[in-house]
Amino acid sequence: MSGKSMSFRFRWFHLFAVLLATVLVVGGPIASVKAQKPMVDLNTASEKDLEALKGVGPATAKKIIAGRPYKSVDELSKSGLSAKQIEGIKPFVTVGSAAPSAPAGKPGPAVAATPKAPAGKTSTAPAAKLAPGQKVNINTASKEMLDALPGIGPVKAQAIIDGRPFKKIEDIKKVKGIKEGEFNKIKDRITVE
Repeated sequence: MSGKSMSFRFRWFHLFAVLLATVLVVGGPIASVKAQKPMVDLNTASEKDLEALKGVGPATAKKIIAGRPYKSVDELSKSGLSAKQIEGIKPFVTVGSAAPSAPAGKPGPAVAATPKAPAGKTSTAPAAKLAPGQKVNINTASKEMLDALPGIGPVKAQAIIDGRPFKKIEDIKKVKGIKEGEFNKIKDRITVE
């Protein structure tokens, strides 16, 4: 092989390598920026937007909506999401400061104003109040909504979340502290749909 043809091949190889490096350096990040989807706001996203997240189905989307509002992504645990689920969606979600809106077609919880307790005293009134005839889905409700049920305090509310999912409302009697008497107080106010 002559020196000219070898030099020619080396130049073409060198030119190809430079072009490839340029595409990878310049095109790589640009392509990935174009492929990124905007962050989903946990406080304002629709059920459909939440379901578009990897690993989030209809039941998880409903849990997220029921647990609103959120101050941080880690608060998803209060809605019954596992640490693994939270870590899986963390890179794709954000928490905005806007007040959440109620899901379309479903009445939101009526939030009662809790009177300020005098200094040194604590208020025992629940933060959320159920609207007349409103049913609470024990599979998706937030801890605060469960706490608003008659006879259910924060400890039992957390126990209900920990015992999910329930196939029928009677399954709630398997939760520690919820016997027949407590069940009778809430059976007309709960659902598993």
